[in-house]
Amino acid sequence: MIGRRLLWIVAMFLAFAVGSQAAKAAEVPADLQPTGYKLLFTAKARGVQIYTSVAEASAPAKWVLEAPLATLNGDRGKLTIHHYAGPSWEAGDGSKVVRDKDTPVKSVPAPHAAADIPWLLIKVSPDPAAGSLSKVGFVQRIETHGGVAPAQAPIRPDTKIGVPYTAIYAFYAKVE
Repeated sequence: MIGRRLLWIVAMFLAFAVGSQAAKAAEVPADLQPTGYKLLFTAKARGVQIYTSVAEASAPAKWVLEAPLATLNGDRGKLTIHHYAGPSWEAGDGSKVVRDKDTPVKSVPAPHAAADIPWLLIKVSPDPAAGSLSKVGFVQRIETHGGVAPAQAPIRPDTKIGVPYTAIYAFYAKVE
């Protein structure tokens, strides 16, 4: 009886601890919440942040972000989105959104580790194709892991590297 009760107590503690971690992981700063928009869906990304080494006249070479390259999966595996330069997101159904260049990207440091790329809120514009992205007005990147350029300076200019990362992307549409 004591063994069963102890097992139950341990199970409840673990359930509480895991639930608390999930709640903490989902906390997104107010600066990254799009006002007047509702969440349509989220998708898990796996890919790389592509960096190119650039050298200026009298300065040593440094890493500069060129573009992301990732595949996002959502809706229980029924939705695939490709994320690439622009930044752009293109769904398997042909719909696509691209960053609105007139609106600054909002950014906050990732809360977990210095090696994690920042969390972002990006205003996007859909192209005319109908589909899963046709009503999206904002894309939010959260729960990032990895993706930061190496701390070691590049040896020569024009070297390209891909730094692995994962993230959750949330897609928002205007409330009607």
